[in-house]
Amino acid sequence: RRVAPPRVRRVFRVPLKDIHYARSILDALAVDHELQPERVSKTLALELSTLVVKFVAEDWRMLRVAAVSFIEYLGVAVRCVNALPPPADLALTSDPHLNPHRPSERFSAAL
Repeated sequence: RRVAPPRVRRVFRVPLKDIHYARSILDALAVDHELQPERVSKTLALELSTLVVKFVAEDWRMLRVAAVSFIEYLGVAVRCVNALPPPADLALTSDPHLNPHRPSERFSAAL
């Protein structure tokens, strides 16, 4: 009987400005499934306003490919969410000159 090779596991945490913004990003990314689920899997979750991404891959190469692809999609999701107006319930309580959905400065610099 063949023994499966050990899997590579990594967790990435992306701090975002607030829970509403993080939920919008999570919702945008949740529809994207891995093309080779037998070789790599991805789980998305929120811990307050931090997006938690867990990868399990068959090897380091597949982890790298999945992580790079995810970062590209994350950048697209951030740009799209930033281009949208804030939800109506937040717009009523927020300063009209501030967008409460902007990512943290550290995350913006990473893109």
